[in-house]
Amino acid sequence: MTSCAICNNGLTPEKEIACDMCRNYIHTTCSGLSRTELQYLKNKDRKLSFHCPTCSDLKLQLVKLHELASTVSALESELRTLKESMTSRDVKIDPIKVPDVECIIQEVSDRQRRKNNIILYNVSENVLNNRNDQVAADMELVGELLQMLDVSVDNLRTIRLGKFDSSRTDMKRPIKVCLPDGDIASKAFQRRQKLRTSDKFKNVFLVKDKTPMQLKLYREARQELLTRKAAGETDVYIKYINDVPKVVKAGGPEN
Repeated sequence: MTSCAICNNGLTPEKEIACDMCRNYIHTTCSGLSRTELQYLKNKDRKLSFHCPTCSDLKLQLVKLHELASTVSALESELRTLKESMTSRDVKIDPIKVPDVECIIQEVSDRQRRKNNIILYNVSENVLNNRNDQVAADMELVGELLQMLDVSVDNLRTIRLGKFDSSRTDMKRPIKVCLPDGDIASKAFQRRQKLRTSDKFKNVFLVKDKTPMQLKLYREARQELLTRKAAGETDVYIKYINDVPKVVKAGGPEN
């Protein structure tokens, strides 16, 4: 008798279902599917497939691996852009300082950690003696800001960046907001213009949490933009291509 791939107990034809990926059979009760879903999967003309928990995990890992490969590819493009920029300016490249594979992996890992975060600038800071009260005040403020952006969050963490100076009453250290996942962070970033309609938050700036390398590439592009504009070009701007900031002409090919 064939056994269930999950619980290893015996199977019966009327109470089993096959995984469309590995073709192993499991109990319908072990599948986690509802009666309606099980009934649908009996249809030979169905368009959806069923994957057992093991194959579902494998599929998720493959998706993550694909995302990692895409990030590495984008990072390699950034490195080429940086090297080309340095070469065009007759800057001697020290081979020892050129990032190797280990540096690339570290950069990818750093980006993965930061993609769940956003950073808020120009946020008023209450000068409170108790650190817990300060954190609570920031949490309440950030919660109100996210609510205005129609972003619902059950679990978040806030960190004030920079050293606290108790002698100052006008402190506005940036706040790093650590969110549960990158989708929530992206949603908040996409809706950031709503802050301009609020009297309380109209002067607050919301940005993504960038790595030092990403910031360096942006500064390089920004400097190139200013140089070209100073030389008389008025139709150029910074555009992110494959997550790499580049200076391009409006309505023309990338430069």
